[in-house]
Parts: sequence; structure tokens; C-alpha cells
Amino acid sequence: MRIATNLIILITVASAILLSSCSAATPQVIEVTREVPQTVVVTQVITQVVTPEPSPTPTETPIAVIYPTYTPTSLPLPPTPNPGQVQTLKKQGYYVYYPLEGCGPSIVRVSFHVYVSMDGGKNAIRSSPDISSAHNIIGYALPGEHLKVISGPVCSWGWLMWMVETDYGLIGWTPESDGKSFWLIPMTAPE
Repeated sequence: MRIATNLIILITVASAILLSSCSAATPQVIEVTREVPQTVVVTQVITQVVTPEPSPTPTETPIAVIYPTYTPTSLPLPPTPNPGQVQTLKKQGYYVYYPLEGCGPSIVRVSFHVYVSMDGGKNAIRSSPDISSAHNIIGYALPGEHLKVISGPVCSWGWLMWMVETDYGLIGWTPESDGKSFWLIPMTAPE
């Protein structure tokens, strides 16, 4: 009987020790001071119990997220053909025509092999024919680079846009003309 009583007391004490070690953590401040010749360093460590904030209930309205939108600061002016350049191209034997009303003239057609004019800079190649945003630029064609015209044209803010394919397989839209300048020149000699 005495062994059973001692065993019950032992179990009770062990349970009390176990339960006391499982209680919630309380914030503690621990201060450590160490002396170094000519210098005293004081270090403080503070621990804090943090409870997460509850998630919003279905009746609460979530905070609206505002996404920035791109608004171009200036758009190209409507085309005003350069009669001198159009006449020069006609004299060189190019057939100059106006495929879309309100857009620049053209010397290119679908299935033509063209190169980017050496007179200007690089031509942006875009995922869509819209020239009002820089967000759709997927690559560039350098002056003299070969392109194959595969579709088009489309008029974008007065610019004549063609779907082209580069020698390395990039497909996108690039401008031929803004009504003043031509950036795509046919590779075949005019007849």
C-alpha cells in the first residue's frame, strides 16, 4: 500500500512539472553586460509573444487595390505624306500606294522580303500593332536587318504597321511608314 501511495505522489509531482513547462511563454528581458578593457558593452534581448491578427470576415470589405495604368504623354500626329520622298521612291521604280485610309503610304506588300532602312534607327517589333505604348515591344530590328512580311497592314495612329518575321524567328508588328519616312524597304529591285 505504501508503494502505491509513493507511486501516486511521484506521478502527481511529474504531472505538475510537465504542466508547468507547457504554460504560455511570457515576455522576458535579459540583460548581459561584459567588460572589455576601456570599453563596456551592454546588450539587451527582448522577447515578445505576438498573436496574429484575425483574417477579415466575409462581411468586411477588402481594401481596394489600385493598379497603375500607362497613359501615353504624347501620341504621333496624323500622317502628312512627304511628297518629295514619295516622288523619289516613284522615280526609283517603287509602286507607292495608300492601302488604308488615314494612314501613311506603302511600298511593301504581304510576302515581301524587306530590310530596315539605313537612314533611321532600329525598328521596334511589337506584340500588337498599337504604337501608343512601349509595353508591347518584344524586340528590335536593326538597320539593314532582313524581315519577311507575313500579314497586314494595320493603321496605328497614322503609322502603317506590318506583321513581320525575323531571320531568328521573332514574329511581331513593326512600322513601315509614318507618312513622312519609310523604314521598311523591299529587298527586290523595283521593276
